[in-house]
Amino acid sequence: MAITYRKLFHLLIDRNIKKGELQEKAGVTASIMARLAKNETVKSDTIGKICDALSCQPGDIMENVPEAGKETIASQ
Repeated sequence: MAITYRKLFHLLIDRNIKKGELQEKAGVTASIMARLAKNETVKSDTIGKICDALSCQPGDIMENVPEAGKETIASQ
């Protein structure tokens, strides 16, 4: 399973919000923003802070990208 935060960065572009503005409003560090840009793991409370700052839901800023070729329950 891989989580991607592409939707977050598209949302920032759509709303004309700079990453620094989000950092300040959400109270997250530059290193957290870098982790998001690299699709690395962040804590759920960090996702909550970002969602609160942007008035959105987690699904608006992240999505699950299934691993290719991995069997799922639905495919059985």
